[in-house]
Amino acid sequence: MFKKLSRLVLLASCFVFIVSCSGGGKTLVTINGKNITESDLDFLSTINPRLKMQLATPFGKKQILDNIVEQELLFQAATKKGLQRDAAVKAKVDLYKKVVIAQSYIETEMERSAKDYYEKNKGEFEKLQFAHVLVKFVQPEKDKKAAPKPKDKVARTKDAALKIAGDIKKRIDAGEDFAKVAKEMSEDTISKNNGGDLGRASKNEQRLERRGYGPLLEKAFAMQVGEVAGPIETQEGYHIITVIKGVEQQPFEEANQAILFKIQGDERTRLMSELKKNAKVVYADEKKKETEAKPAEAKPAEAKPAEQPVAPAPAPATPTTK
Repeated sequence: MFKKLSRLVLLASCFVFIVSCSGGGKTLVTINGKNITESDLDFLSTINPRLKMQLATPFGKKQILDNIVEQELLFQAATKKGLQRDAAVKAKVDLYKKVVIAQSYIETEMERSAKDYYEKNKGEFEKLQFAHVLVKFVQPEKDKKAAPKPKDKVARTKDAALKIAGDIKKRIDAGEDFAKVAKEMSEDTISKNNGGDLGRASKNEQRLERRGYGPLLEKAFAMQVGEVAGPIETQEGYHIITVIKGVEQQPFEEANQAILFKIQGDERTRLMSELKKNAKVVYADEKKKETEAKPAEAKPAEAKPAEQPVAPAPAPATPTTK
């Protein structure tokens, strides 16, 4: 049901787009005198954020423009026939309008909640950028049950891994470029080709916490830019780390989408619960069933008139003697 509503919202939004364009900016295409501009595409990407990536490539942008041209041609043909005055079409337009306005309310409330979450959890958006070199080892037999098995296991003991990690640290301390050494020596297939860069991360970055990199985060936030530390042990092996960029507050505009993704389920549930609580919603079928199920009230028994006492029969007359 929710997916159907989402598709309806998208349809309604596209209808609004076709009717409302064009805006300012460079004209990209003209359809029978109707201009489609850069700002029209910007507006379309706000309606459907998933289009932003598609608009970023020439091929994707051309696909979207082709679709807009087709929709505009169909719209112009329909209005020439006067279909906008058809009762059924009007009913659909009213429905789409209602859906768009309703969705706008949800978006407004979500945006407010996202800002509130950001202000109350600013520490979550203090991020730094750091890199690492990983040297793996095989977990001792006694520890296998206690820690997840790392991928691409190597037949190397902890002591052997520690020695290699120490030698790597010496090379970097001696002046070798960290990124170059990471590309050569790191056994983290995800980051090694980027010079060991793990990207921007907060103190409790779940992306890295899931990999067991909590100790790296804790150490990184205590370091200065350019400082090198290690070896640091995790469940995957030994790490040498360096901070590339210091702690910065991630702007709300950058964090907004991630916050919305995180809170949208709970917030929508909360919002609908609040609206329903303050509304009077009566389903006709349920009311009918409730009425039928309710037993008819018993009528009070009519009071019977009190019985009059029966008078005793008169005694038979006593015969007199003459």
